[in-house]
Amino acid sequence: MLEIDEIRVQRPGFSVRVGSVCLPAGRRLTIIGPSGCGKSTLLRALVGLEPLARVQGLRWQSEDISAAPPHRRPFGWLPQELGLWPNLNALAHLAFARTRGRCVRPLADDEALLSEVGLAHRATALPAQLSGGERQRLAFARVMALQPAWAVLDEPFSHLDPVMATELAQSFQALAQRLGMGLIQVSHQVRRQTDGDWFWAMENGALTQVGPWSELKTSPATPWIERFVDLQS
Repeated sequence: MLEIDEIRVQRPGFSVRVGSVCLPAGRRLTIIGPSGCGKSTLLRALVGLEPLARVQGLRWQSEDISAAPPHRRPFGWLPQELGLWPNLNALAHLAFARTRGRCVRPLADDEALLSEVGLAHRATALPAQLSGGERQRLAFARVMALQPAWAVLDEPFSHLDPVMATELAQSFQALAQRLGMGLIQVSHQVRRQTDGDWFWAMENGALTQVGPWSELKTSPATPWIERFVDLQS
């Protein structure tokens, strides 16, 4: 179980506060909300990359990780800009991630994972030599190589066309489910929902509704949520 007592970020003219929420291991969570409401700030605070964040009672499997550095938290982070390393080829990316930066020598598992995301033929390519979709696949594979308890994705498909975005989302979610990995993502589009999916709706730095998609559809808590749901139909 991932539990949060409170995450708070305060900047001049802007604040984010989320408190008293929890997620069972392996759950898929999608965070929605208007642009500028604090979704990305919340993710950075969760993974330990937001310097202004005040985090209290962040617990994973009953262990308090509120003060833990990012590499000691159970998250694999995928930012909007992907954050690929320009000097490492595709296969070295996975080896470097798997060993937490200790080695770039790949193993058979790295080759198998690269093949699973459809990049076996691009193993020696640098990020600059990959297409946008290939870079996205490599970024996903790097998260998988870390084998985190939770993959945390900040608008991972925002710069891809809808067809490619849907295909990548489905393949990534299937791979995460097979590995027993939880998924926390910010998205402006809800492509597919299952009964186990959970949603956090954010507005003005706070959660306005928490629950499954069916509740957001039948009992939207705010006019923005109602409009959002209608647009996904």
